[in-house]
Amino acid sequence: MDVQEAVAEGTASVENGEVKRDGRKQFSMGAGDILEGKLIYDGSLHADGRVEGEVRVSGNIDVASGANVKALLEGANVTLKGTVEGQVTAHDKLTLGKNARLSGDIVVRRLQIDD
Repeated sequence: MDVQEAVAEGTASVENGEVKRDGRKQFSMGAGDILEGKLIYDGSLHADGRVEGEVRVSGNIDVASGANVKALLEGANVTLKGTVEGQVTAHDKLTLGKNARLSGDIVVRRLQIDD
């Protein structure tokens, strides 16, 4: 779902040029985007590209089915649908999608595995 569809659907809003979901800023990466290094962000992250390094956000992390992640991930709720290699910390809930692949340690309060 792109930003325009999410805004039209009411699941996102645009305030002062920033996309927000559930009142939080959202950083979105497309399929061709690459993030290498360290990201510390006060908001949520949607990753559909390649991530290598370390990602710590105050909001949620959504790793799309086409994403390839080799990183430490830390967020409130983490949803994995793509491939992730590294430590994942979800302060509330980690959701593993039907086709998700995870190799690494997890630190979670709640775990949901979709089938």
